[in-house]
Amino acid sequence: MKSNILTEKVLIVDSNIDYAKFIQNLLKESGYLSYIATSYEEAIQMSYDKIPDCILVDYMLPNAGACRLSQHIKKDNILKNIAVLFLTATDNKNECLKSYECGADGFFLKSIDTDIFLSKMKAYIRLKKAIESNIMYMNILKKDIEYASRLQKSILSYGNTSIPKNDISIYHYAPNEVSGDYSGIKAINDGWYAILLADVSGHGVAASMLTILIKSFFDSHVIIDNQNTSPSQFLKELNNFFIEENFDKNLFASVFYAVYNNDTGDFICSSGGSPKPFYYSKDNIEELETEGPLIGMTEESEYYESKIKLNHNDMLFIFTDGAYEIFNEEGKMLGDDELKNIFSKHVKKDIKVIKENIIKELKTFSNNNLQDDISMIMLRRTE
Repeated sequence: MKSNILTEKVLIVDSNIDYAKFIQNLLKESGYLSYIATSYEEAIQMSYDKIPDCILVDYMLPNAGACRLSQHIKKDNILKNIAVLFLTATDNKNECLKSYECGADGFFLKSIDTDIFLSKMKAYIRLKKAIESNIMYMNILKKDIEYASRLQKSILSYGNTSIPKNDISIYHYAPNEVSGDYSGIKAINDGWYAILLADVSGHGVAASMLTILIKSFFDSHVIIDNQNTSPSQFLKELNNFFIEENFDKNLFASVFYAVYNNDTGDFICSSGGSPKPFYYSKDNIEELETEGPLIGMTEESEYYESKIKLNHNDMLFIFTDGAYEIFNEEGKMLGDDELKNIFSKHVKKDIKVIKENIIKELKTFSNNNLQDDISMIMLRRTE
């Protein structure tokens, strides 16, 4: 049964009151609540008072009122989604184009045969409703993302972690509210520390939530049965976790995991698709030989270990691919070789200065247009 309550509102703007009433009666029969304004000034006032779904405007409204009204409506944040349709007695092409240039959504001939006009008007109102619905859901989503961002930052608690006999500097950058990167450093058994840097594919809420799962896994699996988990075993267990949870195949991760002995300087690491870290020792910079498949791609993945010994003033620079997959205005990518050159240029400075200078050069190269998550861990042995 059709409701007698009229909810969709139309404002008719026409200095010809007889034609305006004709349209008003037509709209009432079609189930619309309508109002009449006979001038530009009255139309502006009624637009704010009634917030109509559609405004029907006589194109020949005095003092260029139709174009002025349309321009005002489309520039106002409160009114801009209202459909503005011009009614005219002429089918002049230039006048039609002019109407769209001043913001009108439609341009229709005045006619006694109103079926097509009504159908088109209904279509514009449906579009307005759809836009408003999308805006509402987008606002809800925006609030959810803002909450997810605060939640993620609270749970992950990014920040520097101190290790005796070492200087450490950590950096995280996210272009969006939520991030797909995570780093963690924690003390484990017998002078060993666990170090993790993860980069989840994508930049949305799903990727950010997966970083929280990786942190949870990191917290619970660095030690198994009172024994430190070896890097290769840790990555294998993490990969199995991804496979068993049956995450979407678009959600995978590159992960670097290492255990570091604070007393001896022994550093054992394994890679799950992560970039090769830079290793500075005795005035020489090399790429640390670490290779392995991405986490979450296949259950047959195998992971391997590399081992080095950090001595006094040796340094490691661990990073996600966002640190070198940076593009300048000509579309040229920075690349890992250039990142290595930047690191080499500053490597003998204080570790926090190194970090700041690298970030400055990345921003300069991209003209402050960093579009991917960037995470870095710098570790220098001071004893």
